[in-house]
Amino acid sequence: YAPSKDDVEEYAAWLGMDLPEDSELLWIAREGLLAPLPKPWKPCQTEENDIFYFNFQTGESTWDHPCDARYRQMYIGKKREKIARKEKKLAKEMVERERERRRPLLDMP
Repeated sequence: YAPSKDDVEEYAAWLGMDLPEDSELLWIAREGLLAPLPKPWKPCQTEENDIFYFNFQTGESTWDHPCDARYRQMYIGKKREKIARKEKKLAKEMVERERERRRPLLDMP
């Protein structure tokens, strides 16, 4: 199975991604779509052909792939890292601009 671009973007939006802003994180959605079912989960189908997942050991069932929560949390973590890097870069740029703005005053005789 090779997910299409539309499949990846749809799943990314379902995970909470804001496209195109989060496009560099699409790898998470692609990986999530390709994630194998953990044992003992199995895909099942309703009479209406809808897919759900069933854990035959615990009797638990879910409409969402059992790994979806992990990929949503991965996205949230990477998004936080991205925001932190961006804020750090902006703070550094502001300090540098302020330093440049004050430089002529410091250079005066």
